[in-house]
Amino acid sequence: GKQSVPSQSNPFGAAEEEDEYWALEESAERLKDSFEGLHPQQGFLSPQTAKEVLLKTGLEKDQLRQIWTLSDIDRDGYLDHHEYVVAMFLCDAVIQKGRPIPAELPMSVIPPSKRSLKASVGGF
Repeated sequence: GKQSVPSQSNPFGAAEEEDEYWALEESAERLKDSFEGLHPQQGFLSPQTAKEVLLKTGLEKDQLRQIWTLSDIDRDGYLDHHEYVVAMFLCDAVIQKGRPIPAELPMSVIPPSKRSLKASVGGF
């Protein structure tokens, strides 16, 4: 008979899978080594290390401040691997594509692990 199993009720799969989609998944793989090369402590880059990395991009201090605000999604002052990927993505967008820094991150760019934070931080 008919089973009400959520994942099979939609031939395109359950909506949860969509929530797991992350636009920067490939970048994250590619940047893993450079992140590890910065010797993260317990999986985090210290504010000092992250600052040095961001300064090397050659962007203005104001731009870097905005990028930091967007990247440090949990506002703990440290960048984990995923936040680092977001920061590098934003720097690249500005440097290589001449894009303005967004006022807030598009959902597809926020790492899935941080999306619930984003929802609650915004207070919407």
